[in-house]
Amino acid sequence: MSTTAHAARPYTTTMRYHDRDSKAAYTAAKYAPILGGRVLDVGCDIKRLLEHLPPTASYTGVDMNPRADVVLNLDRDNLPFADRSFDTVLCTDTLEHIERIHAIFDELCRVAAAHVIVSLPNPYRNFLLQAQRGTLPKLRHYGLPTRPPVDRHRWFFGADDAARFIRERGELNGFEIKQLDVDEHGLEPLLTPQGVDVALPWNVRAGTTWAVLRRGAVAGEEH
Repeated sequence: MSTTAHAARPYTTTMRYHDRDSKAAYTAAKYAPILGGRVLDVGCDIKRLLEHLPPTASYTGVDMNPRADVVLNLDRDNLPFADRSFDTVLCTDTLEHIERIHAIFDELCRVAAAHVIVSLPNPYRNFLLQAQRGTLPKLRHYGLPTRPPVDRHRWFFGADDAARFIRERGELNGFEIKQLDVDEHGLEPLLTPQGVDVALPWNVRAGTTWAVLRRGAVAGEEH
């Protein structure tokens, strides 16, 4: 599988992330060329991204967290903004938590004038990592807790599934993939009892999928 839609990758950074704070810095550095205008951050948590944006950016954060600019339950409500209200719309590691994933993806595209940035984890890979680390009894994001969880993943998929969903759902909304790449590569060897390394397919072993979608050109507009 190719990890980018074009030979050249306009969005890149040498930074890596390991928690929410470093992911905000990573996102701002990697996508700096398209984060200087009207920015909507869907699933913003406590608006960590804001402190990394340039002074030219006009930022709005949406989340269930009371510290968001707009407090919203995406499994119940659509985005309360007019069409093409923002130059760039971000939704990173959020869609997998939403039952209404298709409707909210469409909403991201509706309110974006130019670009949508999306990231989706690889639950297959994360499940195997938990198995290797011996933490499966906790089954983070899934499982069957006694009390209703505040937060959980609603979908189980792999890297190929994530790329296909982003590409095809984007096309339905008039968007094309400008760049698609994968971060967090690597999965420890999966050994059989005989010590044989099981070769895992890309769909299972790849890390988080990151994509930039660009609104397609229409009559009277530049691409």
